[in-house]
Amino acid sequence: MKINRVIPTPSHTLALADYFALIKSRLLLLVLISVCMGFFISLIEETSLISLLWTLIGVYCVGGGANTLNQWIEIDSDILMARTQNRPLPSKRITPRSALIFGLAISLVGFIIIALLVNAITLLISFLSWLSYLIIYTPLKKRTPLNTWIGAVPGSLPAVLGCTAASGKVSEPAFIIFLILFVWQMPHFFAISWVYRQDYLKGGFKMLSWNDDLGTTTSRHIFIHSLLLLPVSTSLFFLGHSGLVYFLIAITISLIFIFYSVIFYKSLTIKAAKKVFCFSIIYLPILFIAIIFDKFIIYFL
Repeated sequence: MKINRVIPTPSHTLALADYFALIKSRLLLLVLISVCMGFFISLIEETSLISLLWTLIGVYCVGGGANTLNQWIEIDSDILMARTQNRPLPSKRITPRSALIFGLAISLVGFIIIALLVNAITLLISFLSWLSYLIIYTPLKKRTPLNTWIGAVPGSLPAVLGCTAASGKVSEPAFIIFLILFVWQMPHFFAISWVYRQDYLKGGFKMLSWNDDLGTTTSRHIFIHSLLLLPVSTSLFFLGHSGLVYFLIAITISLIFIFYSVIFYKSLTIKAAKKVFCFSIIYLPILFIAIIFDKFIIYFL
């Protein structure tokens, strides 16, 4: 009889995977997309694409450090929630001390990269985003449902980082992209907070859904903010910062977003909330593609 031997995975490989789990690379993908949106909407003749590369690397490190430190702060809550119990810190695969050192170290690396290879204003905004996320937003998650609106500020600043990396200043397009990201985050996070409502309650987080047994309040806010996305996203066109291609795509996906929000508003089911959340994830990449395609038409046709 032939016996198949199971080859154990080296411990250092498992440890590396755990550190990547602390960084939350998949979550950071949306952050990096928002950086690219800000960068390409603010392109000027003097802009070098190399600066985008260094900005993305720097933001990845800073964002990964913030995610790691957030988990270090919230380890006691993560232990209580089913969806987070298997994270590296609650499961004790990584010690709190190691996570703290790692989070601070990669944050510092990110700041150094942005300082030396991008510009000073991008460094300042990235530090403010990092600091407000950890010092203001994270503690407020257990104190008030307003935490989502407050946390949306540092969550929207990466788009501004892209703008300042491209042009060296905070311009009108930077403000519009910031607003798009700010409004987008509401249905995105409200939907996921409803899907995992019981988990958030166990962890002691006061999300909008924490005292919303039927989901009426949560669904109403999702609907309102999805409606707001329509004028906010299309304002890039009306203010002369994008072309017709972007406008048509933005209006189409915003209407689809509203459609899913209406379904949740009427049904108040977890399945409908998941559809809102899933579409919110693909909304930003589509909007980014629209910006890129629009710029391509303007510069090359």
